[in-house]
Amino acid sequence: MGTHQLTTINNSDTFEDSICDLFNHLESTFTYKRFGKNGHNQKGIDVFSTEKDCAIQCKKKDLSRKDLLIKKEIFNDIEKDVNKVINDDLKVKIDKLIFVSTYKDHPEIDEFCEILKEELNTDFEIIYWGWDTLESKFLANKELLNKYWSNFIIKTDSKETHFKRNLDLKKKIAKDFGNWLNDSQANRKLRSRILLRAFDGTQYPDENEPDEFGQYSWFRAEIKSLYHKGMEFIIGIDEIQVFEDYTWDFTSNDNEPKGELVNVAKVGQINFSDIIDYDIDGDEYYMFPHVFCKFIHKGTPFENIYYYNLDKTYEYFEIKDKRK
Repeated sequence: MGTHQLTTINNSDTFEDSICDLFNHLESTFTYKRFGKNGHNQKGIDVFSTEKDCAIQCKKKDLSRKDLLIKKEIFNDIEKDVNKVINDDLKVKIDKLIFVSTYKDHPEIDEFCEILKEELNTDFEIIYWGWDTLESKFLANKELLNKYWSNFIIKTDSKETHFKRNLDLKKKIAKDFGNWLNDSQANRKLRSRILLRAFDGTQYPDENEPDEFGQYSWFRAEIKSLYHKGMEFIIGIDEIQVFEDYTWDFTSNDNEPKGELVNVAKVGQINFSDIIDYDIDGDEYYMFPHVFCKFIHKGTPFENIYYYNLDKTYEYFEIKDKRK
């Protein structure tokens, strides 16, 4: 199965209806229904099932805002609604209170639910399902896909299709980036600059705040070469010390080096599968090529990072990190 992405549901009533349908399907029941509507005293819940002793609160979020703001808002929502359930004399017996959201899954929200349960000593579990979880559940149900995403078509990508797509992309990149790839490293200078961008990033060009991994959704790099699975980019220059047994470590200002000092380029490898597309001309902000990628490797597009020697005419050598 290929990678699919459902658009989030933007209407609050439709979102709650879809959650009723989803949980009725998942738990093989017809007892999940909406607990009133906007304007009613919903006492902290939107959907419930008396048979399953489960209540659900639906949180449709404006995803155009900063992640930090959305996450903080969800923390506040969960705490406020849990206190409503406790203090507003809810007559429905519940063993689980599930918060579902159009915002993504996040471990900090899961941890917050656990902490809140302990602090308030609730009789019910507090659980969070973000859009990643909901999407996987909806994708497994054709009936719900037809009902809420009638224009969505699942396409199965065979290995042959995937292989051909990557091979075609490699040929296209080799042609379009020929002026960069075929020029010597010494002659490239500024002309080899590339802007790497998350294809689904929302910060460019006005801001560039790091994510939870401390990584950025767009940054400059220097194109280096193609490799058998994708493109290579120089993303930094480091100084290391290589020891007699060919292990190595980064140099430190705190200690005297104990090995041979070597300047190395830090090279990131991006798989063709993680390259969505590119714009060879750039835009009015950065007038050099933009490569749009999936930033799925701990906040980066790089499936692998290695170092190579800058002091020996770009000669490759295998180096092993002494810290491992």
